[in-house]
Amino acid sequence: MNVLAGAALNVGPTGSINIGTNNLANAGTVTLAAGGSITDDLINSGVANNAGTLTGPVNNFGMFNNNVGGTVSGLLTNNSGTTTNTGALNGGAVVNGGLLMVDGTAAAVTVNPGGTLAGHGIVGNTTINGGVLSPGNSIGLLSVQGNLVFTAAASYLVEVSPSNADRTNVTGTATLGGATVNAAFGAGTYVARQYTILNAGGGVSGTFAGPVNTNLPANFKPSLSYDANNAYLNLTLNFIPPPSGGLNQNQQNVANAIVGFFNSNGAIPLVFGGLTPAGLTQASGEVATGSQQTTFDAMNLFLGLLTDPFIAGRADTLSAGASLGASTYTSQDKPRSDAARDAYAAIYRKAPVIADPFTQRWSVWSAGYGGSQTTDGNAALGSNSTTSRIAGGVVGADYRFSAFTLAGFALAGGGTNFSVSNGLGSGRSDLFQAGAFIRHNVGPAYLSAALAYAWQDITTDRTVTVAGIDQLRTQFNANAWSGRLEGGYRFVSPWMGIGVTPYVAGQFTTFDLPAYAEQAVIGANTFALAYGSKSVTASRSELGLRTDKSFVVQDGIFTLRGRAAWAHDFNTDRAVGATFQTLPGASFVVNGAAQSHDAALVTASAEMKWLNGWSAATTFEGEFSSLTTSYAGKGVVRYAW
Repeated sequence: MNVLAGAALNVGPTGSINIGTNNLANAGTVTLAAGGSITDDLINSGVANNAGTLTGPVNNFGMFNNNVGGTVSGLLTNNSGTTTNTGALNGGAVVNGGLLMVDGTAAAVTVNPGGTLAGHGIVGNTTINGGVLSPGNSIGLLSVQGNLVFTAAASYLVEVSPSNADRTNVTGTATLGGATVNAAFGAGTYVARQYTILNAGGGVSGTFAGPVNTNLPANFKPSLSYDANNAYLNLTLNFIPPPSGGLNQNQQNVANAIVGFFNSNGAIPLVFGGLTPAGLTQASGEVATGSQQTTFDAMNLFLGLLTDPFIAGRADTLSAGASLGASTYTSQDKPRSDAARDAYAAIYRKAPVIADPFTQRWSVWSAGYGGSQTTDGNAALGSNSTTSRIAGGVVGADYRFSAFTLAGFALAGGGTNFSVSNGLGSGRSDLFQAGAFIRHNVGPAYLSAALAYAWQDITTDRTVTVAGIDQLRTQFNANAWSGRLEGGYRFVSPWMGIGVTPYVAGQFTTFDLPAYAEQAVIGANTFALAYGSKSVTASRSELGLRTDKSFVVQDGIFTLRGRAAWAHDFNTDRAVGATFQTLPGASFVVNGAAQSHDAALVTASAEMKWLNGWSAATTFEGEFSSLTTSYAGKGVVRYAW
């Protein structure tokens, strides 16, 4: 009996077909309702739906649905196409090709090359003879009531979710036979260290072949392990270095934190395990280190203004408006030459007589300062070049307690910004500074000291493009304290009467960083970091020479000054501790661009002091080392009375 393509045969609840020794060949559609029966061999190349009773073998080349309540008493042979069984295959099944999905029950099943057995139902003794066993529909459990045998040419396909994996439970024995395991992991999910993929109550014999084939990133290495009754799929995480060499230190620190979390917790979001070396660098959050060096630079500039002898009157034993005859820019303890006396006499004849020098105790001043610094990164450390810029304005007042002792204070306001190269982020801050100083002269020698405080409102931004675009931002307040002590001795060289002052100085800045955390402004917080609090102290020593040369001009003195010095920084560590917010406990240290321990300092300054108490100065400063290039400038206006 033939059902042609496009034709249909429907057998109702009380219907029955018995063809005898002939076959029912279907190329169209056959539907057997519950209660109906067909006693015949069914050869199906079309669509056959059974909810009744089929007595006889079934050869399927198309789509055969043995629905709930449907039974097949003969052997089902699936040659191609798909058989979906939610009923009962009492005669067992052979899968020569295509798919047999068992969500109901089936007697003994043999799967030959080209065939696949899947589903979460119950089957009898099962042999995977070169075919594929894929338990579950997506993630699921297939039960074998009997024994399970794999041959070496067979494959075992398991799908893995964040919390589970396909598994086969066998009531008898499981012979693994060197079959191949293929694991398919759901994209964007968690992965665990170990999954049970097979359990056999009667024991496991043999092993699967290795290696395991997965769709995981290359950083994951799958393996198999066994005990008496189980087979396990195991994962280890180890980040693969680039072909050019190993991971740098920052990348390795991030990798170690991720691997440590995976090993400790047994699971991790797949996106972390897929990080490339470039992804590890993005995830490190190096921009958080930028505020440290920027703060140290800002405090250096401010301390320089507080203690700067180049500011009008600081180096004098008398104030800026004092008698020109008391200037330290003339020869110490030496009579003036006739030319010098004539020059000063000319000024006095052209200018009104000023008050007694020491009655002018107060002076006020205002200054603007700014600078930029670039520090090169370190390839082995993994730090990237950092650039910072600083600008601010200062107002201050000085008071002369005696002809030899001067003290003062200053307030400053400004801003900073910094950035890390290769698109790793940027930051900015609003800055307030306050400080005080004292200077005491003993003949040609001097000693000065200063203390300063700074408060900042800091914001950082970085973008992570590992999985989409995530813009992460922090905002926090931080404090800094600085101090400087300097001493020197001035003498006048016989060559052109240039003043030369060898000096030595020590300085420190302590920067207190609070604990703070990033938030996602755009995208997700998958890679958002929480940074630990840290107090870092940068100390510096200086050894150098200051020079000055004054010229008498109309109504005042014009002075040129310079400095050349060697600076040694004792602590150039610019690291910060971070933890992934989505991986609690996954902490690491990220290193920022660090300065060289030794640097050359140069300064050039020009100052004009008028007899009426006003003065103005401009200064250029530079700092140069094998890693750092820094330029700064400041301008000062001062009035003394």
